[in-house]
Amino acid sequence: MATLKPRPYPAVQAQTAWRAADSHAEPDLERIRRSAELVGRLSDGLIRIGPWGIGIDGVLSWIPVAGEAYNVLAGGFILVQGVRARVPAHILLGASGLLLSRMAFDAVPLAGPVVADLFIAHKWAARLVTGAIDKKISRQPRKVWRALEQVAI
Repeated sequence: MATLKPRPYPAVQAQTAWRAADSHAEPDLERIRRSAELVGRLSDGLIRIGPWGIGIDGVLSWIPVAGEAYNVLAGGFILVQGVRARVPAHILLGASGLLLSRMAFDAVPLAGPVVADLFIAHKWAARLVTGAIDKKISRQPRKVWRALEQVAI
């Protein structure tokens, strides 16, 4: 006669699967971090002129539909990377607020693109997300992250 093995309860199986999905491997977090940082840098700091910089976002903001489309895609990518890395919700909300305010500036007809060129929301949002990822993988956050954290307190 065959003996029956006890099967684990479905709740235990779900908890085990959740723990496995929740723990990202460090190389995955590194890859997510690099991609979010790259989009922030390309969006708002491709060409540096002293303390100022202009990126793809600044150039495309002068083209009516292309600027908004890039803004949505780049901002969405940064936020999706934050969700993939399981960044805390308050960080994602802060990054979303920055990106939404950037879109609001773009809506103003002529002055909008000028203000949008100076307001480097993609870079700031990427720094928020990468700083939270740095904390998850026990790296020292960058000085800029510490400065933003002190301003938030």
